[in-house]
Amino acid sequence: MSTQSGIVAEQALLHSLNENLSADGIVIIIAKISPDSTSVHQTQVTRSFEELVQLASQEREPLYIFYKPEGLAKYFFVSFIPDGSPVRSRMLYASTKNTLARQVGSNSLSTEQPLITDAQDLVDLKNFDSARPAGQNKPLTHDEEMQIEINKQQALLRKNTSVKLVSQDSASPLSLTFRVNSEKPINEILDSEGKNLIIFQIDPSNETIQIVQSDTCPSVDELYIDLPGPSYTIFRQGDSSFFIYSCPSGSKVKDRMIYASNKNGFINYLKNDQKIAFSKVVEIGDFVELDKSLLMATNKEDSLDHGSNPDLPNKSNLKFNKPKGPLRKRRT
Repeated sequence: MSTQSGIVAEQALLHSLNENLSADGIVIIIAKISPDSTSVHQTQVTRSFEELVQLASQEREPLYIFYKPEGLAKYFFVSFIPDGSPVRSRMLYASTKNTLARQVGSNSLSTEQPLITDAQDLVDLKNFDSARPAGQNKPLTHDEEMQIEINKQQALLRKNTSVKLVSQDSASPLSLTFRVNSEKPINEILDSEGKNLIIFQIDPSNETIQIVQSDTCPSVDELYIDLPGPSYTIFRQGDSSFFIYSCPSGSKVKDRMIYASNKNGFINYLKNDQKIAFSKVVEIGDFVELDKSLLMATNKEDSLDHGSNPDLPNKSNLKFNKPKGPLRKRRT
């Protein structure tokens, strides 16, 4: 059960929400918690996404956004929580959200209540419209949300370019939907050219995974990844290869979805097509979260298949002898 803050909506906000519910066209109502943390009040009503993005970009504090699409008598209740907002404000908005939703009423709200951290991603609310089938109003799993978002982007690309995309073909989550764009085979870059660090990023405009950096990294201590947005990295240390999936804080929601849904397919492509065996697959947010001790493996005992060989000691199955208790003093 979530903790409630005791903060309630002002009557002026509730009246505005009720009045605009039957309005023609789209309506965007912006609200925030008062400076004295006693109520939620309306700050602005707009019909422009550009104005919404501009306002949100200037905010350091969170916002509540009620978006009513054209032709739909319900609001999408959006929590806008900027990445740099104070922790106390995040907690206050999170603990007030349920109370505010109950005051507005379930009949006036869609079951979909997005959480957005980047002001630029607010324009994606345009995709929440009245054309959505009723069956899609039920809560979606994380994988379903990612797939819906990817399908929307691919549909937009098809509309703009009229070119068949690689991912139009049906594929399982373990297959690669994006084409790998590399002049040479990746295993050749690692083996023949002596490069032990290759970093990839996805270009959604043409659905390709591209090499953005290939270099020689003398040691684990000198490894550093400093790129805007998520990335895939292959790092080779001795006889061991490692796959690093990095998704820095502040990455756009759209990019997070695309990289997360293509990670397994790309790993399988590298294993099966490029014959690259990985000792470990590491997932991190910001690069500072990387535990470089995970990349110290230089022999087969440290591989991912470690536990599949019964002849090798598995550290996770190590057992310790139960310590003996203190000896009892003998009676004389």
